[in-house]
Amino acid sequence: MKISSQLLEKYFKGLCTDEEAELVAAWLEDEGASETDAWFEEKKREAEEEQVTGKGKVRTIHPGYGVAAAVLVLMSLLGWLWQQAGQRSGVKMANLSDTIRNNSNTIRLVHMADGSKIWLNAYSTIIYKKNFSVSNRDLWLNGEAYFEVGKNADFPFRVHTAALITTALGTSFNIATGNKADGSIQVSLLEGKVAVTDTLSGGSFHYVLEPGQMLEYKEGLQPAKPYAFNKTSTLDWKNYKVIFDRTLLTDAFALLESRYNCRISIGDTTLRNRMISGSFSAAQPVSSILDALGYVHSFSYTFDERNNHYTIKRK
Repeated sequence: MKISSQLLEKYFKGLCTDEEAELVAAWLEDEGASETDAWFEEKKREAEEEQVTGKGKVRTIHPGYGVAAAVLVLMSLLGWLWQQAGQRSGVKMANLSDTIRNNSNTIRLVHMADGSKIWLNAYSTIIYKKNFSVSNRDLWLNGEAYFEVGKNADFPFRVHTAALITTALGTSFNIATGNKADGSIQVSLLEGKVAVTDTLSGGSFHYVLEPGQMLEYKEGLQPAKPYAFNKTSTLDWKNYKVIFDRTLLTDAFALLESRYNCRISIGDTTLRNRMISGSFSAAQPVSSILDALGYVHSFSYTFDERNNHYTIKRK
C-alpha cells in the first residue's frame, strides 16, 4: 500500500474523511513511520530552499531541543492537592497513606492486593488506603491509568478523580484527568460495566457505561450522554504512541504537557482552535512533535530549559 504525499499532508492537517484517516492510520501503524520521517525532512528542505531563494512564503523551522529533566514534585503541593480531593469526597485523607507514583516517561504496571492490575501513564499517581482490599477498594488517581479490575463481590472497585467517582465490579477501563485543556476527565470503558457519578452536588447524575462508550466530565457541569470513542487514540499511550485524531491544538498541548511533564503556552490565541491529526512515537522528544505540528500550522516556539517551558508563537 502506498500513501501519496498530498494525502499525508491532508491527514496531518486534520482534513481527511473518516475513510481516508483510517487508511492513513493503518499505513502509519504497519509501514509508514520511516516514510513519514522522510516526508517531514523533505518539507523542511523545501522550506529552507524557499528561505534561501526567496520563492514563496518563508517558514522558519526551529531545531529540536532535548527533553529537559523532569521537574521534581513538591511534596507539600501534592499533599494539598490530594487534601482538596479528599475534602470534596468527604474522605479523611489521613487514612490514605499508600502512594504509588510514576515519575518517569514510561508506563508502570502495578499489581494490587485484590488482583487488579493498573497501568500508570507517565507522571501519574494513585493513592489508596492501608486497608485496601480488606475493607474497601477505593483509590484516588491524578493523571491517566488503565484498569483491569479483579473480581470481588464484597467491595466495589472505586476510582476517585476530583468530584467524579467511577465504580466497577470486574471490568477494564481507562481514566484520564489531564488530557484536555479545559481540565475535563474522560472515562472510557473497554469491557464490562462501570457506573460514573459525581459528589459535588450529592450525586446529580449517574451513568452506566457500555463497552465502547466514553463519558467526559468537566467539574461543576452536567455531562453530555456517553458516546463512542476511538480506542486506538484513547489507548495510544499503552502502545507507546501519541495519536491526535482531529484534536484541537489546545488539547494536543495539554496532552503533551501531561505525558512529558512540561509546560506549553500559546502566545497567539488565533492558534487555539486549529485541529490536528497525526501519529507519533512516544519515544520522540516533545520538541520533535512540536516541530511537526508547527510546520503544519505555521507556528514556532521558544524553549525555557530551566522551567521546561515551551512558548508557542505564530511564524
